[in-house]
Amino acid sequence: FYKVIKSHTGNIRFLFITGCTKLSGLSIFSAMNNLKDLSFNPGYAAAFGYTEEELLENFSEHIDEKLRLSGGKYSDKEEFLQALRVHYDGYRFSPKSLTRVYNPVSIGNYFSDSDIDFSNYWVMTGGLSTLSVMLARNTDLLSIVDGRIRIAKEDLVSFDITEASFDDITGPDAEALLYYAGYLTITGSDDFTFTLDFPNTEVRTTFLASLVKLHTVRKASPRLVVMDALTAARKGDHCGIVRSVNKYYRLFNYKDTEGHQEQWVKLLFKAFFGMLNVALYTELPGGMGRLDAVMITETGNYVFEFKVDGKSADDAMDQIIARHYGWFFTGDGKPLHLIGLDFRTEEKQIVSYTHMLYGSGETGRYTVPEC
Repeated sequence: FYKVIKSHTGNIRFLFITGCTKLSGLSIFSAMNNLKDLSFNPGYAAAFGYTEEELLENFSEHIDEKLRLSGGKYSDKEEFLQALRVHYDGYRFSPKSLTRVYNPVSIGNYFSDSDIDFSNYWVMTGGLSTLSVMLARNTDLLSIVDGRIRIAKEDLVSFDITEASFDDITGPDAEALLYYAGYLTITGSDDFTFTLDFPNTEVRTTFLASLVKLHTVRKASPRLVVMDALTAARKGDHCGIVRSVNKYYRLFNYKDTEGHQEQWVKLLFKAFFGMLNVALYTELPGGMGRLDAVMITETGNYVFEFKVDGKSADDAMDQIIARHYGWFFTGDGKPLHLIGLDFRTEEKQIVSYTHMLYGSGETGRYTVPEC
């Protein structure tokens, strides 16, 4: 292909080539040595999506119409725009540019859809199953769920899909493939490494649901359990959330956890909340440590601290309070629920939990399922 193009250079004024992965190495450049790779060029960071300015300029009528249809679901335009960012924004294509873009496929579909609720559009255009199976075998899933993937710049820049074997693709190659396929994006960098994470809620929820389904003991629907938890969260029903989490744990084949059960317990917990179609943060630095998970819903915010064997739900709550995990989430006027969870691997369940409504000073202690 490249040799044919090279032979017609005299007839070509401008040539632009794009694809899922960057141009692979020496075989291309020996046949066509006058190409300029723009994959990480900051001047083209906004070329393949809508910037915030472009969204506001070109979709203002659609934004106003969605607000009208929402019937007061959002307090103002900015709250709606923030929800839109969480779901469809977040792609960053150059470590030297802070420019982030919205997924154009998702934005186009969302504004042409009469439904006010956010749906997952783009991820339905490609097959997730192959990537999920590959990752489940060979990748640090906990790093992906926590959004703290670090990859050497050289590993990402030099990735060559023509040399990748899907039977044994591992760590850096798997992470690079996910980046080029659009499932991960650049969130930070230093002189030698990139930090990668899911770009938005649309990608995160669908990807994690696909991973979770690989490890169920039977053909069950983890999504139904997740939706039960979201319904409970919107009602302020902390017991309903915990019941749903336990129901979710009962779906799994625990043979997959042999030898590293505690890591898998935490992985599954974070994946559960990652499937919720709401703003979610895991391993978030706060106060004097990293809190396990924070869930932001329209009607309330939830901070979770998780203990596996040995320590109690009271210990989890003490840590939340001592390290001021709730401080970041008190400014929006919504109720803030602090929840400490005690999981026992022998029972494969959360056996008890503590709950405090921030500012009340009163802590409730509950066993499960008696709550």
